[in-house]
Amino acid sequence: MTQVLPKVSLRPATELDLELMMAWRSNPLVYAGFYTQQAPLTWEEHWKWWHNRGPWWKVFIIQYNDIETRLRDVGVVTIGQLEHWSPELGYYVGEVSLWGKGIGREAVRLALQYIKRYGREYAHTTILVNNSRSIQLIESLGFKRFGCARVGESWYQVAL
Repeated sequence: MTQVLPKVSLRPATELDLELMMAWRSNPLVYAGFYTQQAPLTWEEHWKWWHNRGPWWKVFIIQYNDIETRLRDVGVVTIGQLEHWSPELGYYVGEVSLWGKGIGREAVRLALQYIKRYGREYAHTTILVNNSRSIQLIESLGFKRFGCARVGESWYQVAL
């Protein structure tokens, strides 16, 4: 009997994933959705980002099983401020050829389940106002816009 793997899953990221994450974050199509990144990262910037995450931050690799090939790493989910009443969620699918296949939506849904199991009742994210794909994704999961986070960026929140 063949075991059917879920199409999308999350696994904890490790330092061994840093090179792949940096490659994804160096793609202009990906970092166009980041508030603080305007150009490809240097290794030092990426290393600093990884090592400056405190114990209340979790970084996960999004895995996708397309059945025809294999389970493969395709993106990142971050969950920050887990000690807060409304943890912060971040995400991106680094394999841009897979955009539009529902992978990001399922990864966010799995992250929200994680946050809920952690005992939190709310989660939030911030999205650039011109990132219509991401806005559509999170609104489809019940997030509501609560206002401006920073100039050009909106705050969205969801009850879990």
